[in-house]
Amino acid sequence: MRYVTRTEWGATPPAKPFSRLRPSRVVGIVLHHSGVKNGPSGEDAVRAYERFHMKTRGWRGIAYNWLISDGVLYEGRGAGVISGATKGWNSRTESICYAGWGSAEVAEENLRLIRAKVEEIQARYGGKLWVKPHSKLGSTSCPGSYLTSWLQQGMPVNGVVEETTVQSAAVYLESIKEQVARRPLSRRRRSRGEAVRVVQERLAERGFDPGPVDGIWGRKTTAALKQFQRSQGYLKPDGVCGVRTFHALFLQ
Repeated sequence: MRYVTRTEWGATPPAKPFSRLRPSRVVGIVLHHSGVKNGPSGEDAVRAYERFHMKTRGWRGIAYNWLISDGVLYEGRGAGVISGATKGWNSRTESICYAGWGSAEVAEENLRLIRAKVEEIQARYGGKLWVKPHSKLGSTSCPGSYLTSWLQQGMPVNGVVEETTVQSAAVYLESIKEQVARRPLSRRRRSRGEAVRVVQERLAERGFDPGPVDGIWGRKTTAALKQFQRSQGYLKPDGVCGVRTFHALFLQ
């Protein structure tokens, strides 16, 4: 899965700092579409949405937490941040936007990525979140008839409905844990990749600033993990994410 951070796609700094979600209040994930037929894709689309949201709408930044286009995941506001995408629900949900027209058939690579992101968010919040189309929470047809039907069918990929989202989230989180068990994450090891990004997102959700959520273990991530370890009272504050620290971070 290719992941593009805010820095990489050239995000404009928010007009005001984004507010953080309270994990205990988060109840769901909302799926949107851009509603644009034959519009731009990729980074061009993400930048266009940001311009519209900031200059036309007057919002502090791009509305969505995550965006998906051409099989690529883009960081919008990012993990654990209050979005501006679902009126009345922004402080209780994370949002995913498909950059395209959700009433027409959506490519399998995008469906697969939407489901993977749903499962990752579920894992971060303990696998207890509902997933709904925007239309269920407001007076709108978003995310379009095709994506709405796809959600109702259980988010099948290649015609197959796999494990429930909760089960899949648990499997996903266990796979990250196995990676950590084989090779603990640290700056000294120059750790980078999906496991690092997941830990960074979780640190941010729990109020410990890891710096950019970019999948690269740097000084700020080390400092944030040390702060978390100290807050637990029984973990060695060494800035290394092994299995014991991982368990405390995600499963307690």
